[in-house]
Amino acid sequence: MSDNSSIDRREFIRKTSGSVIRIATAGFSLLGSELQAGRDVSEENHKYDFWMGRVKFIANRGDKRFWATYPGSDKNLLREFRRVCRSQVKLPPRCEDQMPVFGSKDQFNGVVDFTDIKAMRLFPFLFMTSEYDFTLTSRQKQNLKQYIEEGGFLLMDDCVISGTTDYFYQCSLHLLREIFGHEAVRQIPFSHEVFNNVYDFSESGLPYIQGQRHPAVGVFIKERLAVFLSATDLHCGWYGWTGKHTREYKEAIKMGINIITYAVLH
Repeated sequence: MSDNSSIDRREFIRKTSGSVIRIATAGFSLLGSELQAGRDVSEENHKYDFWMGRVKFIANRGDKRFWATYPGSDKNLLREFRRVCRSQVKLPPRCEDQMPVFGSKDQFNGVVDFTDIKAMRLFPFLFMTSEYDFTLTSRQKQNLKQYIEEGGFLLMDDCVISGTTDYFYQCSLHLLREIFGHEAVRQIPFSHEVFNNVYDFSESGLPYIQGQRHPAVGVFIKERLAVFLSATDLHCGWYGWTGKHTREYKEAIKMGINIITYAVLH
């Protein structure tokens, strides 16, 4: 991929990201350290500088497996993040690009449900995607709020149906406003660090892959961006549905790297 980032910033990230990632993720996991004894996922993940959990949930319609779509997309992003930041990053096993369409639990770094705050605390970074709207229970909403306020990060990305709909985005936006309040949920300005820490998107903001052209929205806990909500289907961009040589793939990967880098440095 071509490099359109600031050289000084890029070199800084490359030289320091491994140690920073270890400090950031270890510091977050200590919030739940007393809850982690005997958990295989904890022992396995702590061999790495960074790992990403997939959120399991049931959409209100459509295929009930859609929370698990394209684990190969996660793998492509994490492989490129590992290359750029030169860190030990856990890669999902037995998946590549579009295969399989729906992953099994062991084809992700880990799978969590918002009903289990203990399991959520094992992951400094969670990823959630779907085509459709969904409903969370009161307990799940409280756990999500607690996870975010304790220092966790959530990336939510709308997987678009036929390039037009935005069910997941609109549902997520409503949910975040309900949980965190309207003032905490706001458009992320192009000048924000998440758009220019490794790759420079400061003039264009969130890259467009497909779907609705809604701007990126975030939940801000004081000054920390803690939830990143996208309507432009970054996740499909990661598996290279238009080909790995295309703008869509390259820019989706770069934006994903920026988001992870911001999350682990804050």
